Amino acid sequence: MNKYFCYTDGSYKESKHAGGWASIICDENGNLIDCIYQGLLHTTNNRMEVLAVLETLQYFKEPSDITIISDSQYVVNTIKDGWLEKWFYAKDYTKQNLDIWYDILNLLDFHKVTMEWTKGHSNNKFNNMADELAQFAANCLNLKEDEYFNKSKEGWESLVSESKTQWSNGADVRSENGEILYSLG
Repeated sequence: MNKYFCYTDGSYKESKHAGGWASIICDENGNLIDCIYQGLLHTTNNRMEVLAVLETLQYFKEPSDITIISDSQYVVNTIKDGWLEKWFYAKDYTKQNLDIWYDILNLLDFHKVTMEWTKGHSNNKFNNMADELAQFAANCLNLKEDEYFNKSKEGWESLVSESKTQWSNGADVRSENGEILYSLG
């Protein structure tokens, strides 16, 4: 299993109503392999922090040993301290960014993931690079909409908490007639 170190970050520019995420991907010797990043409209800083982790995990097509270094305690603690699993197994759908967290949860079974926190804006060159790319991404022109933001903000709670929806096999949200409203698998 190949080992990688990935530095992720997210940003949000309130004046532009835009955010960006970035990931700096290094091999086990600390050699830079790739930089991935994207900006989105109408999102939040935390969504960009979480999306950076998801995009990093999706980058690797083979099971890998991935250490993700982030300056977001929200992201690191949610995974490292097992909050993510607790939210879903307890069916706590009140949390933000569940659409992204679901996909991350599935990838945690595919990869061996270790989370590490680093202080932001310090002497960590790759964390600083991720920060700069995330800010750059938020400032790009012709950004796409964060397609799940409105669902996350307005629709998730009603989608999963109304009596007419139910979880089947932990992977799909279904209406009372069995129609799949949102697939998690």
